[in-house]
Amino acid sequence: MAFKLISAEELFYQPLDPAKAEMIIEDMIPQGLTMIAGAPKSGKSWMMLDMCLAVSSGRAFLGRKTLRCEVAYFPLEDREERAKKRILDLGEAPTPALHICTERKSIEQGFLKELQETLQEHPGIRMVVIDTLQKIRDDGSGTSTANQYSKDDAEISKLKTFADNHGIAIVCVHHLRKMPDKRDPVNEILGSAAMSSVPDQILLLKKERKQTHGELSAIGRDNPQWRMILEFEKVRWKLIKEETEQEITQEEIPEVLYWISDYIRDCGEWTGTATQLLEAVNEKEMKPNMLSAKISKFYYTVFYPAGITMTQRRTANERLMTLTYQPHPEDDEPEEETQENWNESVAKAKQILTQGGERT
Repeated sequence: MAFKLISAEELFYQPLDPAKAEMIIEDMIPQGLTMIAGAPKSGKSWMMLDMCLAVSSGRAFLGRKTLRCEVAYFPLEDREERAKKRILDLGEAPTPALHICTERKSIEQGFLKELQETLQEHPGIRMVVIDTLQKIRDDGSGTSTANQYSKDDAEISKLKTFADNHGIAIVCVHHLRKMPDKRDPVNEILGSAAMSSVPDQILLLKKERKQTHGELSAIGRDNPQWRMILEFEKVRWKLIKEETEQEITQEEIPEVLYWISDYIRDCGEWTGTATQLLEAVNEKEMKPNMLSAKISKFYYTVFYPAGITMTQRRTANERLMTLTYQPHPEDDEPEEETQENWNESVAKAKQILTQGGERT
């Protein structure tokens, strides 16, 4: 059977179907697949429960309008008793439109088949929240690194296809890697690139474990980007400030700063003017005074985390800056994931101590 083709002209003049562009939460949760990723203990589950309560009751969520509908919430890391306690802690009486299920079943074991039957019994459900994605995935045993992308793509694509075919929103809660990626935060999502390439919407929740403030940013395929500064007060997230896509673009970190960071890490130490620094990294577009301003503004975002210190001094004719690479102590710590490295470090330490004892 031949492929079904449609001419670009016909597609261009075909009226848009408003239902296909419907949002469950304004500019945040579209129909289709949304991935929200955050570090462990960053308050993701509290946010998801509050989101479910908001959508099922029709109230605003983090200052955004919601499409009131039935919601199926799968808190798969909790029992029913804990889910009940969380609702009580939030202090909001739920409506009958919010359904909760703590049964664990992977995609291979028929999660989507049972979800389809659930939608047939409850046709009013328009949003499904899965917390966490890992609980419905295959255990991954025997999967090589080379095959990880294919495995991730197959599983995530099944969820997206299901959401598209049923005209609902599926929200999957996932984890971030331990190491941040300032150049592209999407790379922080745990797993292969399929985790970020398949979903229609990506939400990243950043919060240090001991801090009360956090950041929620949207990186959607067809949806506007934005960033929210939030405060985690007791058990509920509250909006403090929001930045639009235009404001975020204006504050983007110039790529040249990362080139400079790599250059200093390679040479160890460098002294010179802003003009000379631009020449060293072969940057011809940026003006020296703009470079100095950007370095000052983003020093603690780009250079300090990379172990680069900066001092400045003025001579009779010019202003000189000295950039020095000095690794942070934690950079020399053994990686948790590599037991072999840890064992090697312990062995070296014992050898040093033994030699020290012999000298004394």
